[in-house]
Amino acid sequence: MMMSTQISIFTAAVAQILKPQGIITEYSKRYAYGTDASFYQLTPQLVLIVSNLSQLIQIVKLANSYQVAITFRAAGTSLSGQAVTDSVLIMLSDDWVEFQIHEQGHKITLQPGIIGAKANEILKPFGRKIGPDPASINSCKIGGIAANNSSGMCCGVLQNSYHTVADMTIIFADGTELNTACEQSCGSFLSTHQSLIEQLLELSASLNNNTELKQKVIQKYRLKNTTGYGINALIDFSDPIEMIKHLMIGSEGTLGFIADISLHTVEDNPFKSTGFFIFSSTKLACQLIEQLADLDVNALELLDKGALMSVAEHDIMPKAIAEFPVDSVALLIEIQESSLQLLNDKVLSVTQKIQSFDHALLAQIAFDSDALRNQALWNIRKGTFPAVGAMRDPGTTVIIEDVAFPLASLATGIVELHKLFQQYGYQEAIIFGHALAGNLHFVFTQAFDTAEKIQRYDAFMVAVANLVAVQLSGSLKAEHGTGRNMAPFVELEWGADAYQIMKALKEVFDPLNILNPGVIINDDDKAHIRDLKIMPVTHDIIDKCIECGFCESVCPSQGFTYTPRQRISVRRRIEHLKHTISESEASPAAKDSLAVLKDQYHQLQHDYQFLGIDSCAATGLCEMQCPVGINTGDFIKALRKEDHQRSAVKKQLANVSAKHLSTVTKIASLGLSAVSKGKALVGESSVTKGFQFLNKYSAGFVPLYFSSWPKGEGKLKTGFYPSSNPRLRQNSQDNKVIYFPACAGRVFAPPSGGVANSLSQVVVSVLNKAGFDVVIPFESPSLCCGMAFSSKGDEKNATEKLSQTHGVFIDYSENGKYPIITDASACALSLKQGEHGLKIYESAEFVSDFILPHLQVSSKKDHVLLHVTCSSKRGNIEQQLVNIANHCAHKVEIPADISCCGFAGDKGFYQPELNQHALRHLKKQRPDDCIVGYSNNRSCEIGLTRHSEIPYQSILYLLDEVSKPLPNLISEVKNTV
Repeated sequence: MMMSTQISIFTAAVAQILKPQGIITEYSKRYAYGTDASFYQLTPQLVLIVSNLSQLIQIVKLANSYQVAITFRAAGTSLSGQAVTDSVLIMLSDDWVEFQIHEQGHKITLQPGIIGAKANEILKPFGRKIGPDPASINSCKIGGIAANNSSGMCCGVLQNSYHTVADMTIIFADGTELNTACEQSCGSFLSTHQSLIEQLLELSASLNNNTELKQKVIQKYRLKNTTGYGINALIDFSDPIEMIKHLMIGSEGTLGFIADISLHTVEDNPFKSTGFFIFSSTKLACQLIEQLADLDVNALELLDKGALMSVAEHDIMPKAIAEFPVDSVALLIEIQESSLQLLNDKVLSVTQKIQSFDHALLAQIAFDSDALRNQALWNIRKGTFPAVGAMRDPGTTVIIEDVAFPLASLATGIVELHKLFQQYGYQEAIIFGHALAGNLHFVFTQAFDTAEKIQRYDAFMVAVANLVAVQLSGSLKAEHGTGRNMAPFVELEWGADAYQIMKALKEVFDPLNILNPGVIINDDDKAHIRDLKIMPVTHDIIDKCIECGFCESVCPSQGFTYTPRQRISVRRRIEHLKHTISESEASPAAKDSLAVLKDQYHQLQHDYQFLGIDSCAATGLCEMQCPVGINTGDFIKALRKEDHQRSAVKKQLANVSAKHLSTVTKIASLGLSAVSKGKALVGESSVTKGFQFLNKYSAGFVPLYFSSWPKGEGKLKTGFYPSSNPRLRQNSQDNKVIYFPACAGRVFAPPSGGVANSLSQVVVSVLNKAGFDVVIPFESPSLCCGMAFSSKGDEKNATEKLSQTHGVFIDYSENGKYPIITDASACALSLKQGEHGLKIYESAEFVSDFILPHLQVSSKKDHVLLHVTCSSKRGNIEQQLVNIANHCAHKVEIPADISCCGFAGDKGFYQPELNQHALRHLKKQRPDDCIVGYSNNRSCEIGLTRHSEIPYQSILYLLDEVSKPLPNLISEVKNTV
């Protein structure tokens, strides 16, 4: 896409405000930012990364002056196309995360870049939370939550952003700033914007004087409603500042930018009880819902028969779901209270209501407060959307629509929607939703690769709009925002009078139509079927991706190169371009457009190597966030495998390393020690420059040097290390462990700073103290978990090394009789793969579960800094690591917003920029009294040491330092390693 002349001029002006890295013009990055969670795709001509309010105000003023359209984006998890543009996209840097707590947590001020779940973490010590609770709360940001008036499962209507907003700072289309919490700012705005205020009050009077319309507005906002602008603000308030403040909620960035927002918080009740009930009749279940709405139930989720079938395999689900009537529905009910007595009273009342519908009850899982069981129940509800996504045909996308009905019409709405599914051929569609608010989501799959499929979708949406908005007086968008998706139907839902008021509001606040044009107000009655996202079949691993963006918040390369969503989106574009170019070359027409497509294809292909492949840490954290379970790291490793197979040099080097691993690690260790001595002789600057030269002229084979390179570790001492602990040696055969020191601990010595013992010595010391005999296999120096090879795409050597290691483990453990531990979380994750009958533990996992009861902590540390590795999270041993830290210290500090260190095995040596980016927030979060950090992966600790500027080491060093055998054990155990 060529940049327009006007935007080129605008870009030149912006260059006086932003640094070059904040101005993105390269096609490969612009295309990547053209994707949000909706099924629309627009490539911005320019992407700006804004770091502070001053920059944003200046840019908005320039956009107003040059009449350039701008669109603001938070996390891009929006579902209705409100966060994409073909003009200028404005993103926030990660500097917009300031917050301030007021009134003991009863109010909080948040900048728009804070993730919703983070806000709740901040409020947790006060027993409070923000009102909105969207399903995307772990990924979406406060700016998007407010701009879309997002709600959720427990939020209902009264706890959404509209009803909990206290104040905000707004930047208007002309660049004016209004802080509604500041009397002076309000006074100045009222003085300088008299015309805007007068027009706003006239619109308010017009609405209030139209008795029929006023009543309609009041009635419709008893439901969840995010269709169009929140014109209830013109009725609910007489003060123009209050009107403006509330009009901004749900305005999707079309009336102004919310620079910060203060919200009244709500109580986070500690006592909860959940039950699951399946009824034979939709009508009867909906009658029960109306009655339960009067009992202040906190959450009531409805699932239709199709939704139940999609999650029928969950262990906790009642059996024989398939045999239930087609009209059956389930209700998942949660009750919350501030005390156990209040909870029990309410559970009793709700249970009595349910029992009055006992004749329609097919199955039930009664109310209970068991947290694990109830999480399993919620996993049923949360699994419905992913189930449809995972089962859809390749090349299709998942569409989730979002409507609300008056409770009296809920049953009719469900029945009629099912009829439309059948009529238009969406047999796979399912319905679930927040029943107390009459809010239903229906999910179906759709391809947009032919005119016929697009026409079918169009006809279906027209029918849905008439059913919901006209026949049943509901909301076409209850909580997902209008966006492009529903903009053509706003007038249909609201009528001409209300729509004219909405159009007038847009004109009042944004007369030049520069703020997110085409969203909410759009005169194109086919806007909902334009710029549709193409989802070509690309690769088995990623074809199920719905591009929701849930993965992005945990990706270490977010903001540096591509995120998992962007890696997938761009790869799809490459695939689509390849086929389009091939088809176009068969026809001599459109040569100019073909040249543009070829340029785009070659640019994406070239840039993808670094942006997509080389800079991916392949941690797999994205899989944990993904609703359809995609590990984008596995996809990247598949691409690396293709590259590895094409390169004879890479294959030869890998084969030599695998065959002679003991020698390679020994040479590496000696080399590290030699570098350390060389630094002392010639200085760090000379060593750094020397390695930069070698890295460049070895085509990246030689790593880059940095100051926190450790020394090389000494020779590993293998053999048998018995405990002299008499208490447990009475039955010594039950207290033997096989210990496999991982490669990193064998190569890298601990960080400087007074630590003398090697990691293997410390592990043996801790185990011996607790009475365990330790065996370090003689073959250990030549063994490997295989991850070092698989991460580079070398599956052959990875599989062989893993198999060799498992074979040795089987011999030493006597076919799994004795447990095997390793001292690196990443290696443990790899070693646990496959069916091998072995009991394999990561060292922190084993220590937490089996060692701590046999040790006494003599003196806890006051305050320690802990990094939880991505492999600990993926291996589900995060809690064990934290448990050891809590056992050894009074206070454990886990820095926020660092999901992965980005060192990624050895990538931190070759691409240290990724590690630096991932840990950019670490040093400023380091408490002054924390002089050592702890983790459980040696390579990660190297990067953590560099960017925190304090040494990081294994958590077992901490435990070894502060622990001793229990009083009735031998007080001191000699370290025999």
